[in-house]
Amino acid sequence: MVLMGCGLSVPEIEEWYQPREQQKITENRIINHIKCELHKGMDAALDKYLIPGKKSGYSAEWFKSWLATVTLKLSVDEKSSINPGVTWVRNWSNNRSFTLGAGVNASADATRVETISFTYPLKGLRMAGRILNDCEGSGEVLIEGDLKIGQFLDKKIFLTTVPGTIPGPYSAFSYQVTFVVVYGGAATPTWKLVDITANPNSPFFNTSRTRTHDIIITFSAPTDEAAKEATAMHNAALIGQAVAAAIRAGQ
Repeated sequence: MVLMGCGLSVPEIEEWYQPREQQKITENRIINHIKCELHKGMDAALDKYLIPGKKSGYSAEWFKSWLATVTLKLSVDEKSSINPGVTWVRNWSNNRSFTLGAGVNASADATRVETISFTYPLKGLRMAGRILNDCEGSGEVLIEGDLKIGQFLDKKIFLTTVPGTIPGPYSAFSYQVTFVVVYGGAATPTWKLVDITANPNSPFFNTSRTRTHDIIITFSAPTDEAAKEATAMHNAALIGQAVAAAIRAGQ
């Protein structure tokens, strides 16, 4: 009954059990959580790989001046459908009968998408000093849990320290995380009279809510050429994200 109006109006970003102001607080926590993980992951990688690899590997010095562009996309999709049906059965003698079924259906679908994008100069994060404590919410789940940004940076910077693996420091690389939560319900009240049965098969009412959180982080060198490559990479990730969302919405 709580989801009865799904798809008939613009959905709320926050959940039905949360106060209206909760989303602002949640969004602020998410952004600061991303920033914290980015900061700690960068510091850890630089500390670990600041010395060049043996023989011809690169040190992580090049990463200090890079830029990190973050795109955060929050979306909610609500659907509902109603499928009333009726079956009329007429029994005659000699085990003969006639059955007539009829039904109608209607559905509604509403989607709300909020997207923000911002860029962190890694040099600025380093100047702010080290973060000694764990990032807030790192023990939670979904987007407020451990996003493993530090793990990603560790692997990518390690590759540049191995002799011969990469012909030079990267121009850009990207990281993406997507969380999708789906829940819903169905109800099928059935009335059976002597010759008529209402809603004998399909769900009379069906509703669902899909909440999606997407994060794309693109790292790039502070040069015009690298910026072009990073923009193309970031846009490709956004297009892929949109296609995936459209496929999920159609399922």
